[in-house]
Amino acid sequence: MLTDVVSANFLALKNGPVNMRLPGSIVAVCLWSVFGLLSACQLHAEETPALKPAPHNRVAIPRAALGKEFMISASLIPQTAAPTSTGLAGRIVTFELFHDGVDMYDASKGQVVTEDLPAKQLVTTFPIVEQNDAEVVIDFNSGMDRVMTNIWYAQGGFDSGVFSMVLEVPHSRVFSVVESKDRLVIRQSAHVRSRQFGADDESRVEVRYFISPYKGLPFPKRENLGRTNRYVQFFESQSQLELNTGRASAAIARFDIASPILFYYSANTPEAYQDAVKDGILYWNRAFGKEIIQAKKAPDGVTAPDADHNVVQWVPWDDAGFAYADLLIDPRTGRSLHGQAYITSVFAFSGKSRARAILRRLRKKAEEEGEKKDGDKDDDDKDGDDKDGDKDDGDKGGEKKASLSFLQSAQCCNMSGLGHMQQMIQGMELLLAADDVTEGNVLQASQDYVRNVVAHEVGHVLGLRHNFGGSTAGDISPKELDEWFAKYLTEKEVPDWKEKNTTNSVMEYSVFKAAVFTGWKIRATNEVLPHDKAAIQWGYLESMDIKEKKMLFATDGDAGRYGDVNTFDYGSEPVVAAYHELSSTIRSLPYSVIESYVSAKAARDERDRIPLEELSLNTSFDAAMLSSDYSGVFRWFNGSVRSLRLERDFAFTGTLNDKERLDKRWESLKEQVKKVGGADRLAFSVLPLPLTLNLKEKTTGATAGDKFSATKLTEEVGKLLDAEAYNPFIGEDDKEYTFTDDEKKLIKERAKTYFGKLENEFLLRACGTLASMRRDIGVKAQEGIADDDDDIAKIEKQIIAVAKLIITTKDKKNRVTGKLNKGLVVVEDYKYKMATRTAAARMLSDTAGSHRAWARAGRTAIHTALKADVDGSLNISNLKAFKTSQLSRALRDWYEQQQALLRLIPPAT
Repeated sequence: MLTDVVSANFLALKNGPVNMRLPGSIVAVCLWSVFGLLSACQLHAEETPALKPAPHNRVAIPRAALGKEFMISASLIPQTAAPTSTGLAGRIVTFELFHDGVDMYDASKGQVVTEDLPAKQLVTTFPIVEQNDAEVVIDFNSGMDRVMTNIWYAQGGFDSGVFSMVLEVPHSRVFSVVESKDRLVIRQSAHVRSRQFGADDESRVEVRYFISPYKGLPFPKRENLGRTNRYVQFFESQSQLELNTGRASAAIARFDIASPILFYYSANTPEAYQDAVKDGILYWNRAFGKEIIQAKKAPDGVTAPDADHNVVQWVPWDDAGFAYADLLIDPRTGRSLHGQAYITSVFAFSGKSRARAILRRLRKKAEEEGEKKDGDKDDDDKDGDDKDGDKDDGDKGGEKKASLSFLQSAQCCNMSGLGHMQQMIQGMELLLAADDVTEGNVLQASQDYVRNVVAHEVGHVLGLRHNFGGSTAGDISPKELDEWFAKYLTEKEVPDWKEKNTTNSVMEYSVFKAAVFTGWKIRATNEVLPHDKAAIQWGYLESMDIKEKKMLFATDGDAGRYGDVNTFDYGSEPVVAAYHELSSTIRSLPYSVIESYVSAKAARDERDRIPLEELSLNTSFDAAMLSSDYSGVFRWFNGSVRSLRLERDFAFTGTLNDKERLDKRWESLKEQVKKVGGADRLAFSVLPLPLTLNLKEKTTGATAGDKFSATKLTEEVGKLLDAEAYNPFIGEDDKEYTFTDDEKKLIKERAKTYFGKLENEFLLRACGTLASMRRDIGVKAQEGIADDDDDIAKIEKQIIAVAKLIITTKDKKNRVTGKLNKGLVVVEDYKYKMATRTAAARMLSDTAGSHRAWARAGRTAIHTALKADVDGSLNISNLKAFKTSQLSRALRDWYEQQQALLRLIPPAT
């Protein structure tokens, strides 16, 4: 490997763009020096014997190994649910013999700035069991009474306390000590607890240690640098301090490609998915431009994590809803030693029956997560400002025990959580509702989805970080993707789009249809996504194309920095995409209702079946999705929101070009609003209100959304019940079922009630969004001189109209009866619920708009109209004196509610 690297580097120097020519003697001396170093390293490795197993799962340390460097890495494996691993930070250690034990010390190299001052960092002391002239046998279990919790990759900068955070191990047993080549693999079953988080909580884990002589073989170190971080980043080792200067440097994680990188897919991978998994692994050869990656089926018994194998581990767990990866690396050089990716069976919806079984589990889990998220938001926003209401705090997976809470951030990828479940649910419901979709179509979609997921996770094992900016580089509109997916599902001829992309990288978290598209591309073409190729070429082959072409890239920390960097978003035009997503969510609601009843009637396990009349439809989950989608439409009206895509053309970003970047965002926003069909269509066309809107302009790039109508959605449920897809349908147990006429009648009646309640809840949440949305981009871009007829002005005029309609519209069928001074009084009540009217009133506050006076005239008019109507209903103007005590309870409550509303919309003074 070293000869390849040296030869390649010198050839680059001789034949590169600068055409630098070095004297042959210098080359020879350099090569000789390097080979001398290699020989010395090999000699050093030969002089450091490996640790050996000893009887009763003890460890034997050869005396010749004392004082020599060893590398120790570890994986922590929780022992409940699916025992999947998380890699911990590797460390270089030495063993020293004392009269009462063997100490293990962290090597000081890279941890100190000078070797002139002694430094000894004790890790632990192992009791001596026995010793002789050749070796010392230690009780490894007794010595390892703590688990270091620092994760395998760095979070940036030098951390002197990298190994300071530990979990206590009050009880443990080493149950296996085996040799694997020159590596000792030690498996310890342990109870662990955190003194900081839940001192009474002891989690059961396996700690799997890998210990080998540290060979220190030369490996070309490469770093993430500020000048390229904008375009690409790899995972990196813990930072090392350079001698004398104290500069902290971290090496990126990458494999030695002098020989092939072999990945094994686990032996339990279902036969129907083995080709898909292999395709996802081998996809990366396209990025290297030659065969570097190989894929083989793992021998029986080899599971992740394994000392000698890179494993793509299939996890049979339909409830999990996740995929993730991690790896173990040399802390000094970044050289990747071995890695693993975990793919759960939730992605393997191999037919309609299995798809429905997975769908039921996903929806249940998503509803639980959604309710938890709503509860968290309520706790966070007790003052009602909803400052983090739009924030996507999902994708964190299930809860961990307190003692293992650090594991969630330790994985380099954790494709799970609410966002993942929501987009997968929508995609699978659409797939199941189509009349002409066969079992084979469902299987193919599932296989292509797996191709995308596996390629993503293997990319992490190769060192790549997420690229959540990938979708901003896509050149397929949301509407075009819908049309492609419809043809793909029914095996009709799909467009020849081998050069078009939904993203520039598989390292994106893609929505369901986009993920299937990428999986189809992996299967049906030889193409590689542009950022994937450029990132591999940068990290492994030192190409700078990725910077020169200014490729779009954003990783995990950028999600809060840019408005167009989010997990499971789509499209290069975020406003158009958000509007399309909202329209799609509304259209998918009838499918969700039908599939809920399908799951109740035809669950795989009879114990999970529910009589249809006992099934409760919960509006909270769908209302939360609608609210999130509606809020997303307005994100770009906030002048502080940045755009990754639009900032790409700027050499730098900062206060010196704030105005230029703002102007570009403002122009882009106006263009996208026009594409959607204007401000009225974007902001108000889906609201369940009888508004007068300007909808003359057509929608391009997205599907025009219909008004949310409980009546129309109920009618759509009726049509679906009579459609071919549900007459009959395949249940979760792979048997055919049909709904009886009585069941269909029940479903339609429940759907009517459900959509009626959902309509009210959506309107309430939409009013909350309109009250809290920041819409100052126009004022900022126009430096305080806003156009009275720009898109924001149009939206604000319509908000006033919405508020007036909701606050003042009456319902002739709804009356309040009571007494005033013992006289009978009947008043006509208002149509919308008090909570919705209150939310509408809050939309008109001075601080809600683009300038303080934006709604004063409209608010005054609404106040005047409401006051006149309330007073007129009670004939107050004709009374000599009026007190609320003159009203009976029902009328008094009604009157006081209207007065509270009037106080929220005070007239201008």
